[in-house]
Amino acid sequence: MSYWAISLYSVNRLVLSNYKTCNSLYQAGRFRPSNPDRPVRRERVHVKLTGKSPARGGGFRRAAAFSVGIPLLLGSVAAAPATAAPATGQVPSVQQKDLDPKDYQAGRYIVVLAEKPAATYAGGTGDLSATKPESGKKLDAGRPEVQRYQQHLETQQREIAKDESVQIKRNFTAAINGFAADLSADQALKLAKDPKVLMVAPDTENAPDYSTTDFLQLSGPQGIWNTSFGGTENAGKGVVVGVIDSGYTPSSPFFAGTDVKPLAGNPEVGVPYRTADGKIAMLKSDGDTFEGECQKGEGTGAAFDGSACNSKVLSARYFADDFKKYVPEANRAPEEVLSPVDVGSHGTHTASTAAGNANVRANLGGRDMGITGGIAPAAKLSIYKVCWEDTDPNTGGCYSSASVAAINQAILDGVDVLNYSISGSTSTTTDPVALAFLSAASAGVFVSASAGNSGPTASTVNHGAPWLTTVAASSFSTELQGTVEFEDGSKYRGASLMANNVPASPLVLAASAAAAGAASPELCGPNTLDPAKVAGKIVVCDRGVVDRVAKSAEVKRTGGVGMILVNVTPSSEDVDQHAVPTVHVNPPATQQIKDKLAANPAIKAALVNKDTTGLPQEPQPQIAGFSSRGPLLATDSDLLKPDVAAPGVAVLAGVSPIGEAGAQFGMMSGTSMAAPHVAGFGALVLGKNPTWSPATVKSAMMTTATDVKNADGSRNTDVFATGAGQVSVAKVLDPGLVYDANETDYLKFIQGTGLDLGIPDLGTTAPRDVNVASFALGALTGRTEVTRTVTALTPGLYRAQVNVPGVKVTVTPSILNFSAVGEKRTFKVKFENASAPTGQFAMGSLVWQGAGKNVASPVAVRPQSVVAPANAAFSSVGGTGQGKIPVVSGTNAPVSMTVDGLSKADSTAVELVPGPLALANNTSNAMKQVTVAAGSPLAKFSVFSSDENADFDLLVFTPDGKQLASQTVSASESVSVANPKAGVYTMFANLYASPNGQPTKASLDAAVLGANVGNASVSPNPLRLANGTAGDVTLSWQNLQPGSYIGRVNYSGGATPTFVSVVVTPGAGAVVPDDEQTDPGKKDKKDKVKKEKKKKEFQDESGSSNLGI
Repeated sequence: MSYWAISLYSVNRLVLSNYKTCNSLYQAGRFRPSNPDRPVRRERVHVKLTGKSPARGGGFRRAAAFSVGIPLLLGSVAAAPATAAPATGQVPSVQQKDLDPKDYQAGRYIVVLAEKPAATYAGGTGDLSATKPESGKKLDAGRPEVQRYQQHLETQQREIAKDESVQIKRNFTAAINGFAADLSADQALKLAKDPKVLMVAPDTENAPDYSTTDFLQLSGPQGIWNTSFGGTENAGKGVVVGVIDSGYTPSSPFFAGTDVKPLAGNPEVGVPYRTADGKIAMLKSDGDTFEGECQKGEGTGAAFDGSACNSKVLSARYFADDFKKYVPEANRAPEEVLSPVDVGSHGTHTASTAAGNANVRANLGGRDMGITGGIAPAAKLSIYKVCWEDTDPNTGGCYSSASVAAINQAILDGVDVLNYSISGSTSTTTDPVALAFLSAASAGVFVSASAGNSGPTASTVNHGAPWLTTVAASSFSTELQGTVEFEDGSKYRGASLMANNVPASPLVLAASAAAAGAASPELCGPNTLDPAKVAGKIVVCDRGVVDRVAKSAEVKRTGGVGMILVNVTPSSEDVDQHAVPTVHVNPPATQQIKDKLAANPAIKAALVNKDTTGLPQEPQPQIAGFSSRGPLLATDSDLLKPDVAAPGVAVLAGVSPIGEAGAQFGMMSGTSMAAPHVAGFGALVLGKNPTWSPATVKSAMMTTATDVKNADGSRNTDVFATGAGQVSVAKVLDPGLVYDANETDYLKFIQGTGLDLGIPDLGTTAPRDVNVASFALGALTGRTEVTRTVTALTPGLYRAQVNVPGVKVTVTPSILNFSAVGEKRTFKVKFENASAPTGQFAMGSLVWQGAGKNVASPVAVRPQSVVAPANAAFSSVGGTGQGKIPVVSGTNAPVSMTVDGLSKADSTAVELVPGPLALANNTSNAMKQVTVAAGSPLAKFSVFSSDENADFDLLVFTPDGKQLASQTVSASESVSVANPKAGVYTMFANLYASPNGQPTKASLDAAVLGANVGNASVSPNPLRLANGTAGDVTLSWQNLQPGSYIGRVNYSGGATPTFVSVVVTPGAGAVVPDDEQTDPGKKDKKDKVKKEKKKKEFQDESGSSNLGI
């Protein structure tokens, strides 16, 4: 089942757009990998952006460009929080922007207020005492000061809601200060304008993305549980792990426990007890007390009466408001229950991986899998169910408001660790869920989040906030293998879970066993095979489109005795519970097997449930092909993600018997499976070091991580795949030095990304300077310096060792001396390209060596031959002119340039009167269709008006139905599409307003970029500037006819090109779309109807691929 998210467009209609499916790659039909033919969806959030990014030092509009698949924002938030303590008696507020009613639609929203939540409130409001916990402590929800402040926040929320006649559905006071509510378009707009409001964000839906304990050397007499943590009975003792997911299975042996009795005497660390009101509480290793609730389910068949919590699972809650609101009962999955009980297995799997009981014997399909257990078996669990199953692909999933509510509750309950194996955004680090996690981190909660399953495509990693530990997925075992043994002696190894062998049997290609009229029989989809051609045979099925286990089910239905599942292109080999014995192979075996059958259709083969090839085993761990990669788009590649890697391929853990035909154990793959490993590691660390901050835990994991391998055994140096490397529990307790950070550091980072928090005295920190244990620069020119601070956990003398091939790196000072635990030292790292290729990332490491420690950090820097604006716009009175493009050189070598175009737009004259937007040709709207040929690098669609006081809007629909829009206060608008898909594009221009409502003329233009036609040139060419020096490139054009033109300036060395537009008028200049910082057509529009900019510029239609099924 794939999950969907609601996106609201300014066409005054509700559109459902497919979001990326789950972060686990569960193959059995739920939480399964996304179909490559389905579009990708992304989160939406309203944020207020400043005009500059300190990370780049120049003025540009971050809101002007979004990657394809990211629906348009509803509008920027009107306010941002003043998170520094306000003056006594004052409520934080920020300056508002003008907003447009068309940007808001009726629906469920999360309204975040500017005043701080309880987890981060440091005092300053009237006589309300500070509630922010001390360093190393958790928020104590029972303190009178906390309760009083929460009451104050709820009162404030009610007053704001009452002013707009809004009925609050849910209050948030711990993780964020805000509420969820159903809003009309007018209510949403008015709340967004309120200076006490940070953001008004739509309530989006997200999707949940043999023993690993043996591989990680945790188990056994000499395992780390025994040598470092006092055995399984103490590994994670006194720590509570919260799991935000699809619930849990109370009957699973991973969650077995004893009844909890009332307290007799003084509480003991790690020993739960009943409170006077019947809840379960526990004194934790940090000295705080956890108190949860076993929430009774709703309705008949809820399968949870509130009595199932025990000494292992202390609390279980569910958050079903959005599911009940948006999914009618008729569309809910028949097995789904309104209770903490898991029916889809995802939550059971992640919870049992993180902190399930030890010494659980597992069996899969009759095969004994030995003893397994969770990473932190002595830790306790608190379950927060936010993900739901239904039968409608357009609804269901994990709503962001439910996640925020769960985080809010987890902070109040007093968890120490949170696991979040649910997808997130690649384009922002500050959506409501991320901000809630910031409050959790500020309250001392370590958060592990899955990196996503859109690999190996670059820049697909999500959960990019630095206060999160973002986890990639790695392989860990080669034990679950089988062999295809042909009677001619050839053998092919692949992944297999089969318990029984298949003796030598005839084979058939699925493509040759098609049922009458079946489409794509090679995929072995339901009812595509002919029993007469399959019975008694082993069937060769291609991977893709159809669920893997559905393929084997079709083979069984038609009488087949086994299946060889073949990857058409190299991909993961997956261990699934198939209906018939199966071996899953990769190229080149795929073609070799097919060729063998083609040459001898009568040949037989056997399937054996072990590796009999005698070939050497591939080294482990390796990064899974599906694991999402950096660089991180949300920070212009100036923050390295993912952070670490952990096992996420064919992980054995608990599943839900409700959805798995009675099974208690199952294999799943995905970064969803990797994240709970790290959550468990966090619990182990905090059990031993309860005062460590979340940033300290993350830093210790990163700087002690071990190498990840390539298939040939060499070290994988792609830090955008591996992060710092594979987590190593053996070393994490003794890292030597750590890169610590706190809430203030993160708030500065947020402002450094361009989000105005309304705290001018706070300052900003560029993403490249946030204090994390990694270094990243997306564009290196000249000498670029970054700053870090380390804290000593082991005093001594440390020397810096740096290795980044082709890049000169200078560390100042290069020797750090610490005389005591807790001492801090700040150092600077200067990067300068020496010989590294431009346009590519140079990767390496910076290691502090000393006191018997190696404190290692990954490094990724991308030298650029030149850094130039992505786009530039010019106007020209007459057909000959020139304009300047500002650049900064990144090399001492000459940079040659070429020009594509200038290509003239096809123009259609229109005259419209003001009126509502409609997808039609009428008096207020004009339609135009344009055919774009394959291979075009750019298409630009525009509406131009010479009346500067008019206000036109533009919508463009791509051949596959995606909507792009440009709706600003300008008289002219444009939408540019980079690498457009071939086909017909449909444009709609609307006259939103004009002086006195008078008819207004405009030109509807469509330009498709072609090759150089000799009408433009650049100078000087080549560009000769010293590395790090700023200058200008002059674009000159000649003999152009009136109209609009597009072009592209290309730079050698792999630098990002500059797309240019030129508007030529015979007399007075037309108003150029105000989408570029170089726009010469801007003017004072203060008397016009204001609309917040909301446009899609330079859409990359290539998109990012999803892993095939």
